Amino acid sequence: MSDNFLRVAQKEVKEDIDDIEAIINSCKNDSDISASAIRIEKHLHKIKGLSPMMGQNDLGEISQLADKLIKHIMAKGPVRDSYQILLESVKTMKQLLNGDAQNTETLKEKIKQAF
Repeated sequence: MSDNFLRVAQKEVKEDIDDIEAIINSCKNDSDISASAIRIEKHLHKIKGLSPMMGQNDLGEISQLADKLIKHIMAKGPVRDSYQILLESVKTMKQLLNGDAQNTETLKEKIKQAF
């Protein structure tokens, strides 16, 4: 990918992560996450698509799993601990985007076990 594409994609992904963080920060619990799921999913979907093209595979995997969790919530209602899981997911996605190497396996398993 061109340097220009990577710059633009990174900026967009950062904005989407920041938007998800703002939505989650306006929530207080799992029910609030459920009520905000459509707004969160829109941003996760974009991150999920751009991350692999940027060479950010772990970021893509986290966003893909979080997207599956959100879609499950949209279909079936609140999921226990989804607020905390998504908060942790956003923190990890920010770190990955900033080049901070992370062991994401524990978080990935936590997301998978949530639904």
